[in-house]
Amino acid sequence: MRRDFSDLFDTGRPLIALSPMAGFSCVTYRGICHDFGADYAPTELTSARSIVMNGVDRSYRFMRIKPETEGVTCIQLFGNTPEDFTEAMKIICEDELLSRVDIFDINMGCPVQKVVKTGAGSGLIRTPKLACNIVTKARETAEALGKVLTVKTRIGYDESDKSGPEFARMLAGSGAQAICVHGRTAKQMYAGKADWEKIRAMRGATEGTGVYFFGNGDVRDGESARRLLEVTGADGLMIGRAACGNPWIFSEVKEYLENGSPCNVKDIKKTPSLSEKCDMLITELDGRIEEVGERIAVCEMRSVMPHYIKGFPGASGIKIALCRASTRMEVRQILDDCLLGKGNGV
Repeated sequence: MRRDFSDLFDTGRPLIALSPMAGFSCVTYRGICHDFGADYAPTELTSARSIVMNGVDRSYRFMRIKPETEGVTCIQLFGNTPEDFTEAMKIICEDELLSRVDIFDINMGCPVQKVVKTGAGSGLIRTPKLACNIVTKARETAEALGKVLTVKTRIGYDESDKSGPEFARMLAGSGAQAICVHGRTAKQMYAGKADWEKIRAMRGATEGTGVYFFGNGDVRDGESARRLLEVTGADGLMIGRAACGNPWIFSEVKEYLENGSPCNVKDIKKTPSLSEKCDMLITELDGRIEEVGERIAVCEMRSVMPHYIKGFPGASGIKIALCRASTRMEVRQILDDCLLGKGNGV
């Protein structure tokens, strides 16, 4: 059963998605972002090889989807052989819940060395024939399963790599139904400035193919979202680090793109209060507790909570206190003391 990317969305505007991020893109936060206007949000990356070797149980929590709160769902996989992807997709679709996934996304952008050194993630940029073979085989499997296939990648492996446009053209020709390009090289990781002109060149290489194209990198608000779309010619955009602890960015960007202009952006931008940020932090924590239990949830939120309290008076002290917390009650008390002006929680 063939499905096109456009079949999943009924909108005449640019799509706005949460970029997949390890440690942040849990099922709870994906649902929160959907409530604020994100059109969809891929899961954290999961090893296709691990699924083939061990089944879905070991990686289940990272792939778990919840269509009733997320809307369109997307599971992101990484690997370095076509067979691992095709077999992993079949195994996933044997699970009652996971089989409800709409999109399989192939990660060709992760810059983390332990992934790259295996030839996976952004390592695939250096082996374009293999990358395209993976896409071709995965697309065949996705169609047989009634799923959509997408790819997320980068502008190149390093500064000397000029193959981006040709790589994008090859991915489109191999069967990717949507492509997202992060405007940094693998070697840059997340440092420096995203190169929107190079995203534009890759977008140009896919024009006329029918492939939906996302731009990603340095979108921080409605105005930067508008500029990225104008500069790159992308159909839609993904927001990564600026969305950490900030689901409000999706409603801001969506409203700006629909109604905004440089003259009235101040009327559109709505900054959440400290109380709202604290409440949202607890909402995410509660969702994580429901998924994995209190001890693990509080521990994993230690890397997330600082993003919610960014800009708070005494934020550095509050961060230290939150990173020492081990229970929901402790986290709530630290935030309450902050809101009541009882110091920085240390």
